Amino acid sequence: MARFCTFEKKMASPNHKSVGGQPTLARILSSPLRVNEVKLTPGNAHLILLASGNACITGNDEDLNLPAPGLAWLPAGHTGRLRLEAGSRASLLSINDVCLAHAFAKGTSALFPRNGLDRVLTETLSQEHHAELAGYLKTIASENLRPIAATQTIIINLLCVALIRICQCATSAITAASTPSSIAERFVLMVAQHKRDHWNVETYANHLGISRERLGSIIKAATGLSPKAYIHRELFSEARELLLNSSFQVSEIAYRLGFRDSGYFNRFFTRIEGMSPGRLRRAAFRFPAEAAHSFAAWP
Repeated sequence: MARFCTFEKKMASPNHKSVGGQPTLARILSSPLRVNEVKLTPGNAHLILLASGNACITGNDEDLNLPAPGLAWLPAGHTGRLRLEAGSRASLLSINDVCLAHAFAKGTSALFPRNGLDRVLTETLSQEHHAELAGYLKTIASENLRPIAATQTIIINLLCVALIRICQCATSAITAASTPSSIAERFVLMVAQHKRDHWNVETYANHLGISRERLGSIIKAATGLSPKAYIHRELFSEARELLLNSSFQVSEIAYRLGFRDSGYFNRFFTRIEGMSPGRLRRAAFRFPAEAAHSFAAWP
């Protein structure tokens, strides 16, 4: 099983490699008595969570000071060092392009990375939001230390949720905007948060402050799908991933995805896939190299 992230309390070994041949590290950092500097891996994206104290990123055009508690997001291409003043505590996640590709493939849509995570971000966080993100990083790290069945799926899904949270911070300034692109972006983020709640299209439109008809035309133009088809695609994509890469029973997957009736989940999945969840899992076990499903025939 491929390892995507490694947790260490000290500097990582230079020989450690992950998918794509680049180190991808989740680390807890502290500087109780003296200044501590950590080199940022060239070519990787970085998420830095500052729990307390003072920190800055040096080595680019100008120093970037971090808020506490808060986060900094650096897309790939930014180099330099993270400098922690004495008494500071932080978490660092260094993510290679392969990791990002896997996380983005979990239903975040091309709109998400393009509009949310293609620039440097700094944001002050509430204690609650900081604790949530720090928990994701800690779990990613501990999962990699003791790899078991579905470890890779757990890591990638947690990374996906963390990135969505970061993207929400990035888009908070445009929450009240009404341009088609901002509405489409907000819809994508809402679906990522609430698809398991099975909101209908009318509920999404109400939360966005627009009519169902306007939402339909905007999402059709942005994704090529109706809002309902997009929501169903995201649910189906997650269901298929869990069926192929986890040991959960079909009924457990249905419950996790918000289906109160496993029979309805079976009908939902069969209508899209052309076969039942159980049959897909058995077929994948017999033919693991089967080509990925296509959404080309979707309405």
